[in-house]
Amino acid sequence: MFGLGVMEFLLILALVLFMFGWGRLPQLGGNVRQAIRNFKAMAQGADEIDVTPGATQDSERKESRHVR
Repeated sequence: MFGLGVMEFLLILALVLFMFGWGRLPQLGGNVRQAIRNFKAMAQGADEIDVTPGATQDSERKESRHVR
């Protein structure tokens, strides 16, 4: 696998454990998994996000004026 032996794999694993700590590994794995899912979704072009402001945001801004 990529020309890595057992010793190289263990060295990489030890460095990752040293850098992130044992407690943050599940969080790191979850973030990598989510990034892969997002990349696949964007590569397929599905579910584009609409970032234009809606009418509800405009009305909330008008109502939040400060009264003097």
